[in-house]
Amino acid sequence: CALPIFLAEYARSTVSPIARVDRAKTTVVPHGVSYKFSFPPRAQRSIDEYSAANPYRILYVSTVDMYKHQWHVAEAMARLHAEGFPIVCDLVGPAYPAGMQRLTQKLTELGAAAAAVRYVGAVPYDQLHELYGKADLKVFASSCENMPNILLEAMAAGLPIACSRKGPMPEILQDAGVYFDPESPAEIVAAVTQLLRSPQLRAHNAAKGYELAQQYSWQRCAGETFDFLARCAHAYYRKPVAS
Repeated sequence: CALPIFLAEYARSTVSPIARVDRAKTTVVPHGVSYKFSFPPRAQRSIDEYSAANPYRILYVSTVDMYKHQWHVAEAMARLHAEGFPIVCDLVGPAYPAGMQRLTQKLTELGAAAAAVRYVGAVPYDQLHELYGKADLKVFASSCENMPNILLEAMAAGLPIACSRKGPMPEILQDAGVYFDPESPAEIVAAVTQLLRSPQLRAHNAAKGYELAQQYSWQRCAGETFDFLARCAHAYYRKPVAS
């Protein structure tokens, strides 16, 4: 019974017609998220309560690669900082050469305007949850994902999220995010600005995202995977009933 298990409905809908797979014989089993990332949503404060000495902390965790668009995020953060928002944005993750070259070039172009953007580099997985716990907002600007575990981590961490509208992100985050085109710095600015200016929206979205994240567990992932395999095995080995 060689039938695929997809991580998201978006993947099933995209791949099934190309691979000529019968959707009825497939299933969707999403990944889980580690309990380490679970932080109940924090109280949201006015952006006016932050300052250069106590900045509002924006986090983007992801490998620096061509479809992750860290350079567009950097440009957006520089614009927000220039508009007077007391923010700092940490870009966290290892880098592929082409992506790092693009990011470095953008930071060089921005010059002093890039002061609000910091490339932290790779952080060990067992320490990542600490960064989520210290952040105030998460940006996720990928344009190509199968199952965005990093987005799940931010949801579980109770963070308000400005997110790429490319699939499957809206399937996972649903109405708990403010969406943007990941290739448009202007749209990233608009999405983050909307969240910065509204503690109420941040609080609502963070609570909703945290609630949605509770359904993603590795126990569920394992259970549904084995259930599907058991059904496949039963169908394969079932003997026809003699007439």
